[in-house]
Amino acid sequence: MNSLALPTFFVGLDYSILCANQRAISVLFGGEENTTTGQDVRNLMDGTEARNLFEQMVVRLPDDAPIANVRLRLDGYSTSQTWHVSALRDPQHATLGYLFQASCEAVDRDEPGALFDADFRATPTETPSDFRLENQDGSDPEARLEGLSLAESEWRWKTAVLSANQAVWDHDFERDRHFVSKTWRALRGLTESDTIPTTNEAWLETIHPKDIDHIKEELRRLECAETDVINYKFRQKHKAGHWVWFLSSGRVVRRDKDGLPARIIGTDTDITDIKTVELERHRMAERLDTAMEAAEMGRWEFDVGANYAYWDDRLLKMFGLEGSSNHMGATAWSEFIHPDDKAATLALSEECLKQGKDIACDYRLLKRDGTVRHIRTRGKYVQDAEHGARYYGVNFDVTHDYERAEELELARARLEHESRHDALTGLANRRYLDDMFTELVERSDAAALKLAVLHFDIDHFKQINDTLGHDAGDATLKHAAEILRKNVPESALVSRVGGDEFAALLLDVPGTEILEDIAKSIINDMSQPFFYGSQQCNIGTSIGIAVSEDGEPLNSSLFINADLALYAAKQAGRGRFRFFTTEMKQDARRRKNSFDALLAGFDQGEITCHYQPQFDAKTLELTGLEALVRWESKAFGLIMPEEFLSTAEDMGLVAHFDELVLRKTLYDLEQWKSQGFDIPRISVNVSSHRLNDPTLGERLQPLNLPQGKISFELLESAFLDSKNDVIERNLKQIEQLGIEIEIDDFGSGHASIVSLLQIAPKRLKIDRLLIEPIVGSKRQRDLIKTIIGIGKMLDVSVVAEGVETFDHVSVLQELGCCYLQGFGLARPMDTDAVTKFMQKINATDGRLVIGQ
Repeated sequence: MNSLALPTFFVGLDYSILCANQRAISVLFGGEENTTTGQDVRNLMDGTEARNLFEQMVVRLPDDAPIANVRLRLDGYSTSQTWHVSALRDPQHATLGYLFQASCEAVDRDEPGALFDADFRATPTETPSDFRLENQDGSDPEARLEGLSLAESEWRWKTAVLSANQAVWDHDFERDRHFVSKTWRALRGLTESDTIPTTNEAWLETIHPKDIDHIKEELRRLECAETDVINYKFRQKHKAGHWVWFLSSGRVVRRDKDGLPARIIGTDTDITDIKTVELERHRMAERLDTAMEAAEMGRWEFDVGANYAYWDDRLLKMFGLEGSSNHMGATAWSEFIHPDDKAATLALSEECLKQGKDIACDYRLLKRDGTVRHIRTRGKYVQDAEHGARYYGVNFDVTHDYERAEELELARARLEHESRHDALTGLANRRYLDDMFTELVERSDAAALKLAVLHFDIDHFKQINDTLGHDAGDATLKHAAEILRKNVPESALVSRVGGDEFAALLLDVPGTEILEDIAKSIINDMSQPFFYGSQQCNIGTSIGIAVSEDGEPLNSSLFINADLALYAAKQAGRGRFRFFTTEMKQDARRRKNSFDALLAGFDQGEITCHYQPQFDAKTLELTGLEALVRWESKAFGLIMPEEFLSTAEDMGLVAHFDELVLRKTLYDLEQWKSQGFDIPRISVNVSSHRLNDPTLGERLQPLNLPQGKISFELLESAFLDSKNDVIERNLKQIEQLGIEIEIDDFGSGHASIVSLLQIAPKRLKIDRLLIEPIVGSKRQRDLIKTIIGIGKMLDVSVVAEGVETFDHVSVLQELGCCYLQGFGLARPMDTDAVTKFMQKINATDGRLVIGQ
């Protein structure tokens, strides 16, 4: 502020002087800076009437005029001087205080209120001064300045004007006399030889375009005699090309007969620095205002001693109080705090106020229209001798942040839920089950807990999935999940642990009888038919139950035991439940040993083929061989299929066994052909696993299967009674490759007449259990005769398995059976034995001679 040319000071809303430059301090208080701050500016005015007039005038700034004029007493004199007063406002137009600047007008200190009618006229010969003082009528002005000498008056004016760096101008339009001081020229970069504008029109051409309108308005007011005072700001172009800001102050000292200004005298002050600061302050205020608007911030102040608060317009809008006064009661904000947040928020603010601490808190705002917003308030506590205790703060509307945080929390909770639950059934998944069990194990009282695990497996689920599609399978899983939820205790954690398997962890284990009742209820409900659309579905379940033993530490073996019990239940015929016993673990170890041994045997080439001959029922001529898988173990010797196929099925090796047997058969067939033996055909078993392989056709293509020499026996043909696109496609490809189809174990309940009509096999084999009693049972013979009749009617050859005696041969020949196979004719034999058998039978024209 000390860089300003004019005496200047700033007054707060309470009319106390907040700061002043050295010139103002010198003029008003004789240079005593420490006595300036805090002084009430009204004490410098004459009388109560002047003070009241001043208070009424400044509150209207700038509604009536941008600047008001007041007179203040000068230090050490009985005279006063005119000061220009303007209001300083923030971007929201809230008044911050009042800026006082001394005018260029000099006042007779001995006659308060009287103006100097002094006239400045050029005196080129006079140096070093810019001007000298004369009255308009040419008389000595000392006559009107009692108590002051001419020298003193001249010295005072020169000193005041030059020290303020003010430029003097005098335009006498009637006499066409125009004077500007050296300072006037210097401030514009002009020399004595440069011309100056002497008309309003010429002068306006040097004015910044943005200032012309308001300058023209000021000139209009002067011409219309609305005012004699000149007091306006404008930008004028410097000779170097840049713009200079000026404050022009002056007065019309004479008018012509038409009332137009005839002579005007005044001064120009370079206020470029002031305007630069002012513009920068304005730009900073605008930027701050924009930033606060973007951040949805509202500004507030709180005077602790006066119990008074100021809210800017944004804060009023934030509280839904648009149009209200910016001056608020200290507790007005508390009326809008959400009831659930009010006690804690007020307690915090009171504690901060009591301790003189900054305040920082979030609370919910309940607006009058019922809208709830989240507000974050931050306030800085300031304590100084000048203003006392105050808070300066801002409020943020952080509703979006809270909503976003809530959305993220909901998303996190949803993801956490989804990561711990099965999306299809809504049950817990394996991860949730494992986490829950781990928490229980790590509890301090884990040793005292007694837990139970029920492991469920859906029977016949694959049939539904394969025949009705995955949507039906999903509906089945949901149906099963609802049954489990309904039947287990509410405290149990039911989870889907994979595929069609479920598990329930019971925390408060009831007695064995209650566990049995739970298992029976689940099995009963699961066995009831349910509908998927119009399709009736039938499923069941097997259950394995394991209970933790008293005193034994909890560990994952509880789930392993439940799994072993489930295996035992399925082995017992499905639709059953079993409690875990130690014998099950021993059986599991044996199975494990069998798995390891079988896998090693498979890798070491111990899986091979034996072949059992088939004969024409009438002539006993050799009609083919059936390839039978065998395990020739180096450790255990020859092992029959019934001893290891179930293990192979558990290991998922059945399809691999099928392919191995087919490849071995093709190799042996080629070897016998090279030895001159013509094997009519060889039938090879094909499991359901192999038949359900979508790549079966692709795997058979490279084998170059000999036409008419290979037939496939379909095992477990119950799967043929249900529509399956993969099986149907594979059967068509098998037929295209020249491979005949046989149905094995016909009559044992696996295949039906419908499947025969759909598949149209070349042969069907009657199960050995039906053949065995035909010698002594007429009823059984009639049944076989009927089956043979069906075969002839469908043009399907019938093969009788289990021919053990010559009596069987005679009865089957009488019944019209086509082919015979059994121990009574020839046992299964390895490759070398088949070679010897072929040598022997070739000696009898390819016929078996009974009794040899």
